[in-house]
Amino acid sequence: MAALVIFGGTVVLMNVPSDRGVRIGVGAAVLVAGGYLAGGRGRMGGSGGGSSVTRLVEINRDLEKQLREGRESHRKLEHYFEMLMANVPANIYFKDRESRFLRVNQSMATYVGRGHPEDLVGKTDHDLFGKEHADQARADEMKIVKTGIPIDGLIERENFPNGKTGWVLTNKMPFRDHEGHIIGTFGMSSDVSTLVQAQHDLERERNMLRSLIDGFPDKIFARDLERHYLTVNKAMAEWVGAKSPEEMIGKTPGDYFPEMVVRTGKEEDLRMIATGDPVLNREWQLELRKGDLHYFVTTKVLLRDADGKPWGIIGMDRDVTEQRRAQEKAIQAEQRMQEMIDNSPAVISMKDLKGRYLMVNRGFEALFALERKDVLGFTDHQLMGDKAAADKFRKHDLLVAERGEALQMDEELYVDNEPRTYVSVKFPLLDLRGELKAIGTISTDITDRKAAEQSMHRLNDDLIHANEDLRAAQEQLIQAEKMESVGRLAAGVAHEVKNPLAMIGMGIELLARRVPADDAQGLETIERMKRGIDRAKKIVKGLVDYSSARQLSVEPKDITEVITDAIALVEYPLRQGRVKLIKDIEHELPPVSVDSTKLEQVLVNLMINAMHAMPAGGTLTLRAYSQILSGVRRDEGLRTAGHLREGDRIVKIEVDDTGTGIDEAIMSKLFDPFFTTKPTGTGTGLGLAVCRKIVELHNGTLELENLPAGGVRASITLKA
Repeated sequence: MAALVIFGGTVVLMNVPSDRGVRIGVGAAVLVAGGYLAGGRGRMGGSGGGSSVTRLVEINRDLEKQLREGRESHRKLEHYFEMLMANVPANIYFKDRESRFLRVNQSMATYVGRGHPEDLVGKTDHDLFGKEHADQARADEMKIVKTGIPIDGLIERENFPNGKTGWVLTNKMPFRDHEGHIIGTFGMSSDVSTLVQAQHDLERERNMLRSLIDGFPDKIFARDLERHYLTVNKAMAEWVGAKSPEEMIGKTPGDYFPEMVVRTGKEEDLRMIATGDPVLNREWQLELRKGDLHYFVTTKVLLRDADGKPWGIIGMDRDVTEQRRAQEKAIQAEQRMQEMIDNSPAVISMKDLKGRYLMVNRGFEALFALERKDVLGFTDHQLMGDKAAADKFRKHDLLVAERGEALQMDEELYVDNEPRTYVSVKFPLLDLRGELKAIGTISTDITDRKAAEQSMHRLNDDLIHANEDLRAAQEQLIQAEKMESVGRLAAGVAHEVKNPLAMIGMGIELLARRVPADDAQGLETIERMKRGIDRAKKIVKGLVDYSSARQLSVEPKDITEVITDAIALVEYPLRQGRVKLIKDIEHELPPVSVDSTKLEQVLVNLMINAMHAMPAGGTLTLRAYSQILSGVRRDEGLRTAGHLREGDRIVKIEVDDTGTGIDEAIMSKLFDPFFTTKPTGTGTGLGLAVCRKIVELHNGTLELENLPAGGVRASITLKA
């Protein structure tokens, strides 16, 4: 502000700072004015007024400088406070005596889900939190306002605004004015959920570790470098006779163990501290009572701080007396077992699952001329020169391991360059948990017995085959004689019937001329009689053909042409019968010596039979190919000498149908004369018999068989 000051009749305009400066400037103006008045009187009464004014001006200038410095300091403090409020991650707040927020920091605003700290001014906890939390906060603040006693380091469980639950560290203090009067409260809270959870986890782990070591039957301890016990488990305390683990804390091994054990343990600890090397499974003995010797195994390691410096020792003592005694018994049992198997005449061995020998007896050593030390740890492939035998042994071992049961098999091996046969019993060996650990083998030499058995088997097989051949020859001779008798009978019947049929035919022709043209019934009867005579003639012709022993007119023929001519004769009836014909004829078949007319007769007969087997239609496949004959024995029933032999080049003709097939019960009767499966009046029963006779006259075979998929196959085999 500005002020007018009169110095000795002169008016001076001065700038006076506002606020506190108002008081100073006004005061200075009053003083100046007073000095003026005094000076005026001084001029009346004396001098000195000018120096007082100068002094006042200097004072005013100093005061203005102090004011500027104070304002700058206040501005800096205000800036520091604002930076602190804006960046401290904790929630900071100031409240009046009614618990209304006067000021909060940004962290507090963000925590309660408000955008700016100003949004919380004037509000209370009841506007932001649940009633339970707000009531407790209000009670705490009223207590602070009343007593002036702050609440420090309060850790309490809290439900956060985001719905999660955690832990908060809170400090609340009284908020005082310049005169020290309590005008409200202020405080700071921090989310310490992670810290509290870590503390809980640490406590849980400590309890778990305590439960763990107390549950161990082994004696567990931790000592400092002076060998004072820091912690022990219950088993350790019970072992040394202490009332509780806590009783041993601070004591040393010398308070519980004999001098020799203490001295040895101390030397060991010092050596471990000096070298840093742990003590692993050191075995030692201790006579707990007279005659009661126990075996112990000790393991100790150093405890180190964060810098790696040792500060203690942790260790464990295990009583292995029972294990040691069981081990000694097992060794004795193994020795006795080894003595038993060494005196067995059999070859006995044991291998692990990788095929390495774990144990063998003297019989094994004698068989392979090897000492036991040169066998153990090696496999069959490493010990034997016979790789095939080693492969077979390994295969049998794996089979036993896979099935998990004992198996017996014969195994062959060359010994001194001579084959030997062994009957081997291989069996799985299990550990105490029932898991497969090894394969045992007991082998007995049965070479001589095997040779005798094989000789007996061969002799028995020869006798069986000879008996079968004799029975087959007998049946074939019977069949041949039967067929010869049938042939002779057929020839006789044919000759005896042929002439009467001719005479009957002539009589019918005579009668036919005398039947009136308008006598329809008579003419029909004459026609039926003629058809009967024609049928009888066909039967007679078939009998003559069957029984005829005349030589065929054979010459080398292209069998493809013969098959083609036969197909031409049946194409029409096949179409009428809705039968599809498939031809599968190999190119460039070798020539065959045949009577083409007779062979056509056979093929036509077979195809017509196939068509009759498919009354509703179907597929007829005619196949022809060449190959080398194998697996054929001579048919003693044939009356020809040029029979088929092993190794002959042959041509096969196959006629397949898709009919219902042939009952196996009548399969052996199909080639018998006059046997037929067709209805009466449809077939004579001579077709297949004549066909077979024709094929046999060609030194071939005709066979019938049912197909797996249904239908019948007729196969003709002819020598090329």
